[in-house]
Amino acid sequence: MFLMWGYEGEELEDIAATVEHVKESNPDVFFTTISYPIKGTPYFQKVKDRVALPSDWANVTDRDYSIGGRNGKDYYRLADVWLRSEVEASRLADTDPRRAASLIETAKQARSEMSRVATRSAG
Repeated sequence: MFLMWGYEGEELEDIAATVEHVKESNPDVFFTTISYPIKGTPYFQKVKDRVALPSDWANVTDRDYSIGGRNGKDYYRLADVWLRSEVEASRLADTDPRRAASLIETAKQARSEMSRVATRSAG
């Protein structure tokens, strides 16, 4: 399963729904990334007035774009911690409830920390 964070209009509730979906789907493997605009795509056209590069084009790729008005990388790193912790806790609930409880606490902390780092600025 491949998931992308950071599209326009994404809210904390959407991330929570994604966490629940992955837990219910229980894929063997899942990956996440932060959405990034690729020149020539409709998504790039939608956000092009808010796109910035942190360095000269020769030294970066499309994945290095920052998009003004969107949460930064720390926010999505915490979303990953939340997601991975809850999924693993769900998988361990019957076989290792103590570890599952610890992972749930990690997930709760990550979710809580997301509100602190939510900047709604490019990052």
